[in-house]
Amino acid sequence: MFKKKEEITNSVIGKNTEFKGVLKDKENVRIDGKFEGEIQTEGSVIIGEEAVVQANITAKAVDIGGKVIGDINCEGRVELFSSGSLEGKIRASDLTIAQGAFFNGECNMTPAGTGGTEFEARDVSEEENAESETPEKSE
Repeated sequence: MFKKKEEITNSVIGKNTEFKGVLKDKENVRIDGKFEGEIQTEGSVIIGEEAVVQANITAKAVDIGGKVIGDINCEGRVELFSSGSLEGKIRASDLTIAQGAFFNGECNMTPAGTGGTEFEARDVSEEENAESETPEKSE
């Protein structure tokens, strides 16, 4: 089960909320609804168990309890809880994947405190379009 952090959260996308765009913040961000776009924060990002996020994320730390499709560039720790799912590239100094979690992608570890170098983030909307196309049957 996804443990809830007792951190002060500056911005919240609620359970029944859908948002598309770029979210920039200097504090912590929590997503419990649907989000598509890009997240940039100097704080932490918390993805709740029922959240569905299609976004590239740049943050100090990322906790994933829901579904994320996109790349993560993280100065510190990425934690994927047992209820979490991540499809994308990770660049972080620390990665924890709980038993039962789903991870499909690549991970590049960077020394703590260096922030690493950013990799080229992919366009997550292209992936959504590719998944929605179904091959035609030929008879």
